[in-house]
Amino acid sequence: MLVNLHVKNIALIQEVKLELHNNLNLFTGETGAGKSMLIDSIQFAIGNRTSKNIIRKGEQSAYVCLTFKNINENVISFLQDNNIIYENAEISIERTLFITGRTVFKINGVGATRQSVKEVSSLLIDIHGQHEPQSLLEASKHCALLDSFGTQKFLELKNEYQQIYKQWYSVKQQLENNDIDDRKRLQLKDMLSFQINEIESCDLKPNEEDELKSQYEVLAHAEKILIQCQKAYNCIDGNEEAGVTTLVGRASQNIQDVSHISSELLELYNQLTSIEAMLQDVSYDLRRYVDNIEYSPEKLTEVQERLDIIYKLKQKYGNSIEEILDYQQICQKELDELLSHETNKEELEKSLFEFEKKLTKLGDELTSQRQGIANNIEKSIDLHLHDLQMPYAHFKVQIISVDYFSKNGKDEVEFLIQTNLGEDFHPLSKIASGGEISRVMLAIKTVLVLGDTIGTVIFDEIDTGISGVAAQKVGEKLATIAQKRQVICITHLPQIAVMADAHYLIEKNVIENYTQTSLKLLMSLQIEQELCRLMGGIVTKNTLESAKELKDLASLFKQNLV
Repeated sequence: MLVNLHVKNIALIQEVKLELHNNLNLFTGETGAGKSMLIDSIQFAIGNRTSKNIIRKGEQSAYVCLTFKNINENVISFLQDNNIIYENAEISIERTLFITGRTVFKINGVGATRQSVKEVSSLLIDIHGQHEPQSLLEASKHCALLDSFGTQKFLELKNEYQQIYKQWYSVKQQLENNDIDDRKRLQLKDMLSFQINEIESCDLKPNEEDELKSQYEVLAHAEKILIQCQKAYNCIDGNEEAGVTTLVGRASQNIQDVSHISSELLELYNQLTSIEAMLQDVSYDLRRYVDNIEYSPEKLTEVQERLDIIYKLKQKYGNSIEEILDYQQICQKELDELLSHETNKEELEKSLFEFEKKLTKLGDELTSQRQGIANNIEKSIDLHLHDLQMPYAHFKVQIISVDYFSKNGKDEVEFLIQTNLGEDFHPLSKIASGGEISRVMLAIKTVLVLGDTIGTVIFDEIDTGISGVAAQKVGEKLATIAQKRQVICITHLPQIAVMADAHYLIEKNVIENYTQTSLKLLMSLQIEQELCRLMGGIVTKNTLESAKELKDLASLFKQNLV
């Protein structure tokens, strides 16, 4: 359950540190005081996307930290699987959003991804927003909601079905993509064959272009290279007396005659000998290079033509020989697929048939189990609806088998309701009263919440469209849920607020020319005064007595729950 909430620089909240009660936490306040900011802060922390406009004006970042204790086994398994250290069955989730747009998530002080935070949050907290009743009106969501009441065995069956469905859908898409007419297939085949043959006929080699460019440079300047190299050779080792090698040799001989006199002369002699040897090597290499130069206009033309072929292929198929060869392989693969189209189509059709057999079998099992789930929740939801001042209401799950496969099976599911005696069942979308929608949603959520393992449940303004005895019953229902789950609720009604185990007031004040939203835990007399405000706004002796009587009745109800 959520034991601590720390909010800093979120909208009008400068900083709030809140310790929450284990059972029913209720928040009230004037319209516009910022009650929604509390839920927004929790949504912010658990990874919901938001704008940096949520950061309080003038601040550089916004920060929220949620601390949970007595976490369930599913959360512990998540922490162990992700190598996150934890102590005393406790977990903290932090998020900081900077004015630059950068977001930092942490789980137990260690950096985490948004996906990890959302995944673990789904095991810790369940938020039912003020607009959620409208989602009950969408029949497309009813199947998933019905399935959420299923047992672990049912969920495993559904998961198996969905895995097969993904494979079936993939094969079906392949068949549809391959279903092109023969003319287009032949056109594509001819085009691919031409491109493959054109590339193959050129017999390209990796790095060939660089080698050809190098050859071209030498051949294009061959005459100049020959002249300059010959001059260099004559200078080094020509027949003339002034050749460098000859002169160095003579110098070496002259020093050799006196090299024994001192170590310095010996060192000079060795250097001259080394230089003479190096010059002889250079002379040899230069001569060999000159001998190997092929001054051939025909060869130059041949290299140029080969480069032209490569350039033309590059314009069509890629920026390099490697890319051209890769493109050839892609074309060959597509051509192979076309050539094996008929065989491949037969195999795909066979696979599709096998998958459809499995989906039919699993889908029938899902339908059968859904009927059982529907029967159970119809009875449970009816009981809760009667408790919520809808004595003649009956909830019905309509399951219609269809002749096609969907990701949820072979069923279309829609929730129906009979609100008055003698009426027919109608879709939930036909309910005119917002109060009835809220109560139906609460009845469904009550059955769902009491059946799962999530420790904290949030109801944001569950009292939309209700009043009087119905509001009292909603308050009692929340108190009942709070016996087994921690409940956080925002309300405008005294009949609900009076059920609180911890009652917090959300206020908006102007401090030093800045508007701030603050929260405070109310004590006995403060609670009675807030109940007076909720009942009519005026605190008098009579309204205080009414508030106290309301509190006494709520206390008596909660005592009987224990």
